[in-house]
Amino acid sequence: MYKKTILALCAGALLMAFGSSYAQVYSPDLTKVGQADATNLKALTEGIYKHYNAHTDREKAEAIWRFYLTDGRFVKPGMFYHLAGWAYEEPVGQVLDPVKLLNSYGFGLCYQDNPLLAATWQAGGFKHVRVWFLTGHTVAEVFYDGAYHYFDSDMMGYNPIGNGPLKQRDVASVYQLEHNRNIILKNVTSPTTSNPKTVDYPWYPADVRADAMSGMADLFSTTDDNYLYAYNRVPHGHTMDFVLRPGEKMIRYFQPTPASLSYIPYAFDGKQWEVSPDIATWHMKTANGPRSEKDHRTWATGTIEYRPAGTGDASISKQARKTTYTFAMPSPYVIIDANFSLQATLTTAGDKLIAETSTDGGRTWAQSASLSGPFNGTWKAEPARLSGETGRFSAVSGSYGYLVRFTLEGSAKEPPAVQNFVLSTLFQLNPRTLPTLTPGVNVMQYKSGSFVRRELPVRAEKLKEYASRIENASYEDQNGQGYLINKNSEPAEVIFTLTGNNGHDLSGFDVGGRFLDLRNGIAPNKFTAEIRKVTPWPANAKDPGTASISWSTSNNGPWKTLWTYDPKLTWLDGQPIPQVLRWPEIDRSVRDLPAGTRRVYVRYSIDGLAIDHFRLATERPADSAASQHLQITQIWKENGVEQKFQKDILRAGDPQQYEISIPQRAQVDNVALVLECPASKM
Repeated sequence: MYKKTILALCAGALLMAFGSSYAQVYSPDLTKVGQADATNLKALTEGIYKHYNAHTDREKAEAIWRFYLTDGRFVKPGMFYHLAGWAYEEPVGQVLDPVKLLNSYGFGLCYQDNPLLAATWQAGGFKHVRVWFLTGHTVAEVFYDGAYHYFDSDMMGYNPIGNGPLKQRDVASVYQLEHNRNIILKNVTSPTTSNPKTVDYPWYPADVRADAMSGMADLFSTTDDNYLYAYNRVPHGHTMDFVLRPGEKMIRYFQPTPASLSYIPYAFDGKQWEVSPDIATWHMKTANGPRSEKDHRTWATGTIEYRPAGTGDASISKQARKTTYTFAMPSPYVIIDANFSLQATLTTAGDKLIAETSTDGGRTWAQSASLSGPFNGTWKAEPARLSGETGRFSAVSGSYGYLVRFTLEGSAKEPPAVQNFVLSTLFQLNPRTLPTLTPGVNVMQYKSGSFVRRELPVRAEKLKEYASRIENASYEDQNGQGYLINKNSEPAEVIFTLTGNNGHDLSGFDVGGRFLDLRNGIAPNKFTAEIRKVTPWPANAKDPGTASISWSTSNNGPWKTLWTYDPKLTWLDGQPIPQVLRWPEIDRSVRDLPAGTRRVYVRYSIDGLAIDHFRLATERPADSAASQHLQITQIWKENGVEQKFQKDILRAGDPQQYEISIPQRAQVDNVALVLECPASKM
């Protein structure tokens, strides 16, 4: 249990990069005109509406549904595909953040695809969306024309009702299917065929072929185990913002390179690491990586390579005969692994060089390798291997940033030395989000960001290492998926201190988390994204709990409220749902901080509600004189012959368009997209 504590550490210390004031490039972004932009859900929906020529709410709802159909036969290139087990990240578990799913993965099961569908509807301007858990299947609904309508991108179907042209018919809701299973079954003309005059194609094609439509109807009509997520189902804590430093480049491939490289997710049950349960349950062939079961679609990989001039923006600490060089290596994509090399000169047997990594802002370190002298040459190291006989699961796998620290210990008058650092981070990505070159004229569009955003890793089970103040809080261990509650029937408070980095002012911050009402003895299962049974808490509670998020520029307030838990549910269609899961995912942003703000305090308050996930991020303005030279290189093959196009953008803050022309009849294979901030100006 936690006691009331004031800690010297603050969340600002968690920043995964050190400040600098030279030639950086902020969030460079390259898209192809006419291609979906998956880095921003609002821009993505606008592109979907335009592509499908969708204008009415009915047309827009269907357009987004079609965009996410998991079988590549029905939409090209197929942004998302059905694959179990691979989209998992500790400590939260199965990935639900839509930006992560779209950009780092591109695959998952119903509990990922359909919440992603709902999140995109929400970004597309619909008044309300909601997600249902049907025990064995997760589905989404969108509200328009005074009613809810169920569409399913994972199982690939929806159910028109009424008369008239299919595209003008109403679409059934989950509630309607619960109370009339014949809405589904009337469309079945034989055990393995459906009526093309009463359903829109595709209509649950795999289930129809398998004579399983009766089971599909049962999912809805057996209502005792149907639960509605009463609040937002997905978190929105991640963005694709990043910074390129001088001497740093990001290479994104269109295929896994090498083919055997992939992020094999491991789950932590509080005691040990094991391959994600879904992979074991579904008997996935991990050696093949996450590969589509229907077509050629696969994952892809990339590398962030940092070759700083000298020590670049490293944090350097010297004491007695010990010197440490600490580099930050953030990534907008989920990290697979890393490797490091440097030139080392160790003159005596007493000289020593140690490499370590940290994914919690330097609170804990995992030693990766060590070297004893005498030595003179290139030294290579990798992060520590944590566990696993399947694949390589390292101390940085599954994270979005880490610190790497090199410590030199000398025993002679001639101190040891290091130089020529090369720091490489390997990551996984969804290649269907990249600007794809095709025969003809390809119009490319470049833009960059104007701020630096840093997401701060916080683990609820180690909260005292992150928060600046904790009052009346207790962490309940639940075999790797516990939660924070208040104790002694008194409210709990957790306060984080957010700071600008290296003296920078803050321009804004993001705050969020997942709150849990556990009175019914049901909690989220991070291993399956479904539900699990827990002891009801508080015991015999009759009234709903309370929770809030607030902030201040002073540790003692006054506090400005960003969110307050409202247990009263509003039913837009007038139809109350008896079984609800009260697990609100909350995300709020503040962008109107007073000028000169260096420090912000964020307060979480809970009483009778639990919280199992904290999300924090800071934002500061980009250095106006720092964004300089960016070099863009696109690599592809025409009829098997490698081609390159290079574009130098001398002022990386200026948006630009340019064209790449490819012969109409050429066979085009996209290879890589490279963004580089050169170590020196042209």
